[in-house]
Amino acid sequence: MSKITVIGTGYVGLVTAACLAELGHQVVGMDVDSAKIECLRRSEVPFYEPGLAEVLTAHKSRLLFTDDPVVAYENGEFIFICVDTPPTYSGDADLSRVWQVIDNLPLSTGEDRVIVTKSTVPVGTGAAVKAELAARGFDRLHYASNPEFLREGCALDDARHPDRIVVGADSADIADRVTRLYEGLSCSNIVTTDVASAEMIKYASNA
Repeated sequence: MSKITVIGTGYVGLVTAACLAELGHQVVGMDVDSAKIECLRRSEVPFYEPGLAEVLTAHKSRLLFTDDPVVAYENGEFIFICVDTPPTYSGDADLSRVWQVIDNLPLSTGEDRVIVTKSTVPVGTGAAVKAELAARGFDRLHYASNPEFLREGCALDDARHPDRIVVGADSADIADRVTRLYEGLSCSNIVTTDVASAEMIKYASNA
């Protein structure tokens, strides 16, 4: 069992949090929307996704929802970035919420933690995040890309029965640590690669 922090409780974040809790992990879901957090504490899902409310209720003992970054970052061995990255007027991805996650990292964040990006981001984002972490003194934090392949309306089923799990990391050890979070899922197609290639795989799937 691992302690996992999921930043962002939209479609990707909430489904990810629920499924990781279902796999036996202790999960903290964090969102800046206090009203949404209150709903989630009652196992109420603020969007349509069949079966998701039932999963939240069944695994409530392993799920904590908060709007407090201090609580969210306190114990997470893995910090999943699942925030929205909507297109700007120019068509580029708006990464402001990704950078907000980095801004909120407390200085006490332990060196053995892994930041895992599930949000859809342009190729090269991981390299930029790692450079920024190093510049802020977080050079001992690890980083991985673990893109999502979820379809609205059947995202829960997609997460439970993935046709592939993609993990991009700079070392086999970090890739293995992230991959092992999904033990219990029946998926024979596990792709481990570098961060940029994982980002490219996600973009290619959206094309």
